[in-house]
Amino acid sequence: CLKLLKLKNFLSIDFQRNLRKKSIDDLTKQNEKLIQVVNKNINVDSVDLPPAAHLTLKSNPKLIDDIKIKELKFGLNYEKFENQLDQIEPKFSLNPFDLEEDPTYKRNSANCSGCGAYLQCNDKMKEGFIDAKKLKILSKKELNFTICFRCEYLKTTRKLLNVTAESFDYDKFIMEKIISQKKAHVIILVDLLDLPNSIYEGWSKLIRKDSGIDISILGNKFDLLPNTGPNFEKSIIECLLTQCSKKGLNGDQIKYVDLISAKTGFNIEKVISKFFKLWNDEGDVYLLGMANAGKSVLFNKLLSSDYCRPLASEALVRATTSFWPGTTLNNLKFPITLLTPKKDSLRRQRLEGDLKKLIEIEEKRRKRYEKDHDLKDAEVFGLVNTSFKKYSVIENEIDVENIQATYSMNEGVINEADNFENTNELKEKFKKDAREIYRPNFYKDKSTWFYDTPGVLGSQKILQNFSKKELEIVFPINVIMPRIYWMIPGQSLFVGGLIRLDLLESTNDERVLFSIMASPALPIINPFKTEEADGLYEKYYNEGNVLRVPHKNHIREEPLPQLKSKTFEISCIGNYKATSDIVFSCFGWTAVTSRPDVKAKIRAYTLGGDGLELREPSLLPYIVNFKRKWDRKDGLQKANGITIFKETVEIESINQNGKKLLSAKKGEIFNVANLSSKLKL
Repeated sequence: CLKLLKLKNFLSIDFQRNLRKKSIDDLTKQNEKLIQVVNKNINVDSVDLPPAAHLTLKSNPKLIDDIKIKELKFGLNYEKFENQLDQIEPKFSLNPFDLEEDPTYKRNSANCSGCGAYLQCNDKMKEGFIDAKKLKILSKKELNFTICFRCEYLKTTRKLLNVTAESFDYDKFIMEKIISQKKAHVIILVDLLDLPNSIYEGWSKLIRKDSGIDISILGNKFDLLPNTGPNFEKSIIECLLTQCSKKGLNGDQIKYVDLISAKTGFNIEKVISKFFKLWNDEGDVYLLGMANAGKSVLFNKLLSSDYCRPLASEALVRATTSFWPGTTLNNLKFPITLLTPKKDSLRRQRLEGDLKKLIEIEEKRRKRYEKDHDLKDAEVFGLVNTSFKKYSVIENEIDVENIQATYSMNEGVINEADNFENTNELKEKFKKDAREIYRPNFYKDKSTWFYDTPGVLGSQKILQNFSKKELEIVFPINVIMPRIYWMIPGQSLFVGGLIRLDLLESTNDERVLFSIMASPALPIINPFKTEEADGLYEKYYNEGNVLRVPHKNHIREEPLPQLKSKTFEISCIGNYKATSDIVFSCFGWTAVTSRPDVKAKIRAYTLGGDGLELREPSLLPYIVNFKRKWDRKDGLQKANGITIFKETVEIESINQNGKKLLSAKKGEIFNVANLSSKLKL
């Protein structure tokens, strides 16, 4: 006898795919006792079946009588129909070698919900590929929530399949589309760890006279930067605006600048409130950024927030994110909430409650840090939630403005007493029903849209040929603390196998201080004679993989480029403040300091030489005042506090009222947990 679950899946899939109407008729003829109506007083909608199965039962008079049913009875011969059921619901493999291609199959399919690529089954080596067996049986509705094999494989195995992505003209397909808009809001997401390489010069085309395009600039990955003292955020924003201005992004069109962390949610709610205030239902919103800047992570945060329409927030598949740059291959989108006074009131109430929670969590993190010195407790963070989850369904149409109504599907009701947040079964039902109802065309003329665009590949392109283990070493996961080294002319040092620094000259052969900001998992080879550098690099690379990245045993489709150099001349103003940084592509940077009036000539190397830049002003000018202990046993930093190593240090000597902002004695330890002391919503 066939189990209820099998029959549910059979009926649901049969109706949705519209491929096997004949099979239901045949089954009914061959088995007259397929369904027996026991009691006509019970509505079919009260039976625990998928919505599509309900519609199948209602539309087929051979299966039900007068749309009333209480109990389903079957007398099916399972073996007889087993092959037929397997054809309806085949089992799909995650083995790339088991995929089936069909070069002749053509269909107007949708885009992958994870990366945006056009779904196809013609060539498994190209973007957007999906198993031909699977693609052929998916309905148009199901395609809206389907991801390609590349995204499915990445989410399941955390490994990236190299596929051939169709090249496209970024300026033509992205920039020209935005410029043609009469009214639009552009969010430029900048990676603070890779300034100025994370700013694309082509974005300067958005700066035009009489343009209807407003621009916001958000500096991402703020959670990874240490607090160097009062007003350190001001110095970061100053550096960010200076680098943007050098790339042509300046003027009255720049309406808003802020620092965020898409990963931890820091400042996200504040940014959303600002967007509602400045651009509430005034043109579509486009998210631009270089590859690996964190656009997809931010997209997912906003998708789960008040910024997205409640129904779309539940229905849409989250964007695929990974260590590798270039994961998003085409535009992803969601409809933006129109903030009415009623919704604004609900949002304010929820933010007030979240602020209280945030303060409690902050206090617990501070106490944990004082006890364990775990850098995770030193990260800035924020709470991102939604105020408009509940909605009602009336005759399969969504009442998007009825935000205080409880979620209901005919006679089934979910309310607060059901503890929706903690019940996976209810959450899955909520999501499933939302996908049945969600229709993008419904919002076509009633909402503006938020677009996540593909990233521009600059110096970040080299990361595509790194393994996942290498990327886990290259990308820091916690607050980065400086590793500080003195060097004299004629000395060099290595940071892993990615960065090399040579101090060629300095005024009067003065020592120069390098405050290196890179992933703590990248080992630093202590300063040595420059003439020994080439031999040591080859030795460390071949013996025991001391450099860690690049890993000598990792097989690559393309060999990594050799180390190439650029030479920089830096004028220092003192041992305790940096005026400029040397940026190592996407691997980090170093602040350079020495005695006043000392000029240093430095040769810096990185893979291929791309992305080597001199950044002025320094991103963290006072980073040199932090001193860290280094544990060489496992190559990881241990947080034992931050120590000032000058008799008296005044990071910002006085404020507008003439009051000292910070002064510390030699050896005084500062609490890293102060990094997240400023709460922002």
